[in-house]
Amino acid sequence: MNVNLSRIAGALLLSMLPAVAFAQATGEDQSAAQCAAGEINGISADNAATAVQLVCSAITSRVSPANGSSYRVDMGRLGRIAILTVHTIRAGEADKSLSVQLADIEEVAIAAPRIGETVATGKPFESTAGVDNLVREENRKFAGKKRDGESLYGGGLYGMTILNGEGEDNGAGLIGKYEYQMPGFAAGVSGFFNFEHPFMAGFSVDGRKFFSESDFAPFAGGGLAYVGFSDGSYSYDSKEGDTYVSNASLGAYVSGGFEAFRSYQNRLTIEARAFLPFTPADKCVEGYDGNDCGDTAYAVPVMINVTFLMPN
Repeated sequence: MNVNLSRIAGALLLSMLPAVAFAQATGEDQSAAQCAAGEINGISADNAATAVQLVCSAITSRVSPANGSSYRVDMGRLGRIAILTVHTIRAGEADKSLSVQLADIEEVAIAAPRIGETVATGKPFESTAGVDNLVREENRKFAGKKRDGESLYGGGLYGMTILNGEGEDNGAGLIGKYEYQMPGFAAGVSGFFNFEHPFMAGFSVDGRKFFSESDFAPFAGGGLAYVGFSDGSYSYDSKEGDTYVSNASLGAYVSGGFEAFRSYQNRLTIEARAFLPFTPADKCVEGYDGNDCGDTAYAVPVMINVTFLMPN
């Protein structure tokens, strides 16, 4: 009889060991919100334990135990894809669940921080996406290109003025862009022109550095540009004594701005540019006997452009 009791006790102890080991693997901590594995189907125990640990860590690091919720992580496989579901359980309330479709189990490492943010804040899972944390099923056509880069083209409008010019008017024109964009950098070319006074037209070779890989990313950039411009102070009733500056020169430019909707196929860019010509502009005075262009002035064209970019 004692032998049978010992065998039964040993069997019960052995049956408890996997649960204890799994609780240790998932990092269950009584001082943190409770999170554990639920139903696991079609996924190996080692992969499931690591996946649940990542998801539970992302959740418990963002929520307070005082909120009274516990969390259960279910995982299953449908063909090649994995379905991960997090259930939020709170006494007296209907259970809430979040399901995420993953192309493979390794994508849990990418999705876990977003799952934790969604569970903690109530944001839609889609709103936590950035250019560096998309899961493949969110955008089959696009996500595979994010790591290597993508070609974009588009255009928009700009407003401009000329600092240290001779006029007080502002101009407007059209700008077109083509660029190859990666999560952290972009390089391309652009062209622009306007025929209003003051006049400006040119083209540039562009580079930009993004300071964030989120949907709304500030950037700084610059490049080389060839710009022609003219700006003057005209009396309209008589050209006698009118002054203007004129230049057509290679130079550099610096820029700054931000780009929005970067995890989408189409995006919006707002950019300010200051062109720095390598040669000064001619400063001329008009007269009945001709123009006197003996002086020079260092005039700086400045533009603010709004462009809409789309995949090539």
